[in-house]
This record gives sequence, structure tokens and C-alpha cells, in this order.
Amino acid sequence: MPRSLTVSQLIHQLQTLDPNQPVRLAINPDWPFAHFIGGVIEGEGDNGSTAYLAENGQEGYLPLSVLNALGWHEEHGATRLNAEDRDQDPWYLDAQEIALVVTELLAHPGWTCHDNDAESVYTSPGGHLTIRCADSGWSFEARRAPGGKAVWSAAFDANVPTVAIRAFASVLLGFEPGA
Repeated sequence: MPRSLTVSQLIHQLQTLDPNQPVRLAINPDWPFAHFIGGVIEGEGDNGSTAYLAENGQEGYLPLSVLNALGWHEEHGATRLNAEDRDQDPWYLDAQEIALVVTELLAHPGWTCHDNDAESVYTSPGGHLTIRCADSGWSFEARRAPGGKAVWSAAFDANVPTVAIRAFASVLLGFEPGA
């Protein structure tokens, strides 16, 4: 497939599909998400008039079948889950990228992060919630006042599936699951 499609090449490819089928953008092979298309805009690009597809929010992770069809699964060194894997997380939640599945929820104004070799510490705006991520697992601590005594805490060791930790963090932070 050419690096840059023309409008007629895109139309030709779309003509073979069911016209009532939803359309998504497959973004970033290293962090594979599906995104909604918000519209088509014509503008001036580096090489003249260009059609732009506007992104309109993230739907979720791309299915493994789509990743394989795009060649992103093997191209980026991802390893498939084998029968011995117990967590049953998709391959893109394995290894060092696991922390990103949860910490992407903390990418909001006012949150701070302090990283060192042992752990990453995330602090909410106002300092009432502290989240720690280390090789040993995750911990959450809430305080009535910054620097005060913890009023509650929760800890998850490294064996807890990442999807469960993300679900806990989503509810705690007030996000809809899967959002």
C-alpha cells in the first residue's frame, strides 16, 4: 500500500465495504488504539491541497485480528500470549507497557509524577491521592489533607491483572470503564 493515499484510492478501497459499517482510524502501532473519525476537511498541505480526516475521540484498543492484518503485531516485536499465560490480558498489556494502561488515566492537569529507579509516584491535584507503581505492584493512598495521615489505602501485587487495576483506578478517578 502506498504511504500516502489519494482520495480516489481511498474511495476505491471503501467501495468494497458495507456502506453502513462504522469507520475507525487505526493509530500508532506501538500503542494500538481505534479512533472515531470526526469529519473530512480540505486544506493546504506541504504538497498542495490535501484532504484531512479529523480524529474525534478514542474508542479503545484495536482487535488483535486488525493488528495482524496491518502487520503491526509482528513488526513491533510484540509477543503473542501462549497457553501458560494466566492473566489473559491482550499482548499489548504485557511487559513494561503495563504501567501505561493505568497511568494514561493520570494524564490530566495538576497531576505530578516523580520517577526513580524503584517506583513512579503520582500525586493528584491538591495532594489528596497518591498512586505508586513499582515492580512489586500498585498502591493507592487517600488523605483528607495533603501530607496528613492516610484515611484509606489499597494495594495490588504484581500478580493482579492490569485490567483490574485499571478498572479500580477508573472508578476511583470517576472515569467510565473503557473510556
